[in-house]
Amino acid sequence: MNKDHDHRFQLLRPYASHATSITRRLLAVGLGRRYAGRARESFAPAADVPSLVGCLDALIEQSQMIKVGDNIDVARTRWANHDIVIKRFRHVSLVHSIRHAIKKSRARRAWANGHHLRRLDIPTPPPLAYVDEYRGPLLWQSFLITAYAEGQNLYSFLRDAGVPDGRKRRLVHQILRLIDRLGSHGVSHGDMKHTNILWDGVKIVLTDLDGMEIHRLAWLHRQRRAKDIARFLRNMPWPEKAQDAPCAEDSWRNWKGNHDFVRIAGDGGTLYVNQAYRNKTLEDALGRGQHILGERFRAEPVKSAGSSHVCRFRVAFQGVEKQVYVKTYLDRSIVDWLKHHLRPSRALRAMRGSLMLARHGLLAAEIVAAGWTRDTSRKRRSLLATLNVAGGRSLYDYLAPRPGCPALCTYLERRQLLSALGRTVGRMHAAGIYHGDLRPGNVLVRCTEGRWEFFFIDNERTTKWPRLPRHLRLKNLVQINMLPQGLSNTDRWRFFQSYMLMNPSVRLRHKRWAEAIMRNTYRRLFGLKLQGRVDDISWPPAARNEPAE
Repeated sequence: MNKDHDHRFQLLRPYASHATSITRRLLAVGLGRRYAGRARESFAPAADVPSLVGCLDALIEQSQMIKVGDNIDVARTRWANHDIVIKRFRHVSLVHSIRHAIKKSRARRAWANGHHLRRLDIPTPPPLAYVDEYRGPLLWQSFLITAYAEGQNLYSFLRDAGVPDGRKRRLVHQILRLIDRLGSHGVSHGDMKHTNILWDGVKIVLTDLDGMEIHRLAWLHRQRRAKDIARFLRNMPWPEKAQDAPCAEDSWRNWKGNHDFVRIAGDGGTLYVNQAYRNKTLEDALGRGQHILGERFRAEPVKSAGSSHVCRFRVAFQGVEKQVYVKTYLDRSIVDWLKHHLRPSRALRAMRGSLMLARHGLLAAEIVAAGWTRDTSRKRRSLLATLNVAGGRSLYDYLAPRPGCPALCTYLERRQLLSALGRTVGRMHAAGIYHGDLRPGNVLVRCTEGRWEFFFIDNERTTKWPRLPRHLRLKNLVQINMLPQGLSNTDRWRFFQSYMLMNPSVRLRHKRWAEAIMRNTYRRLFGLKLQGRVDDISWPPAARNEPAE
């Protein structure tokens, strides 16, 4: 705000006389009460400032209270034909007063920050005045006066059952883009809780600016922005989160009684069998090799990679027939053979990975048995038996169906699937879990009562880290992105936006992440180097041996 539109003021007391002696003025400054502040000329001309200062406490007591706190009161009232909000920051302790007397009052900082945001064309209630009250040299309390802003706070908006879920999602993404816009100017808000964000149906209005900072150091700015995003996402009652919660409950309910595995050791090998799925015939056949499975259960082979054999058949457990998949891992090289003698087998690591996913609310195929056996040639083979995911289809079938096959979901359902997938992978990475092979073929999809569920298979390389390394996070995002056709750039961006909601640290540099993901995906799928901006790239590229433009 320019000096032509506002003015500073200094008062020894609300109704101090200009004829006061110099001695009394010095005593007032040293021991008495004095006021300092700034006001817009159109709101409180210089002649009206004493009356404004003198009635601030009375105005708050007689007004509609919006908030009453330990050291902050917020009230709405009218003064001089203005609909205003008065925020009072009260004295808390001697240390508190000394600290704010040195670093300036919160009201003064909020006044300056409000004008700074309005210069950046970011909506915030217009600041009208601030008043600091001193008792001698100590700041005793301060007042901030702003225009009243119409609108519903975000806390109430997101919990309003009458608001469509899609509208809530769009508003959440719009606020995250606003945080990015603040970041482009080196600004962090400092307190992005939902009650400090208003939505008037057209624009987002930011309030409570006393904690806002303008940063010069890039590393400090990134740290504060991460806190802003994390604070905004905390306790978010998204419809997405509500949809994900039953998945976690179902996962835990399915697994909590099935964590007990019995160890069966013999000359032919060692098996760990889930006590919920005991079957003597199956256990004997698993211990004697895959050819016995084919004879006793009419197992049929399933297409798989060259490093394993997979077959499926039906088995009755406690009178209920279920389909079982058995995966036998083969030694890919002499180094692979040596590693399996120095650490647990691939089957046991896959079992541990699946159980770890389940403990974190993620889904995986239920384990029937895992271990190692010796076939007729006395070679050691590790195997894993899992139940079929009823109704589960590969992610390829939903996003890149084969020519001539009908689509499994509508366009709207496809968008919901991508958003749900982004949130699920985001939750996995937020928990520090890295999936060893997150290609779409290793993700099974099932729609249950309008809710998308994702089951992760091939978990032998799934590990948990205290802090997930950047290169492993990037590798997973490239793997899940590897669909040469069927997905547009908009579809990929929709997935990435939902992923970033669960991983605020990625959003701080989302452009770099998006470029790195697309660059590595192009290289792996087409052997091409990415050129130009991500937004300008067509998918897939027109020619296999030419760079994408």
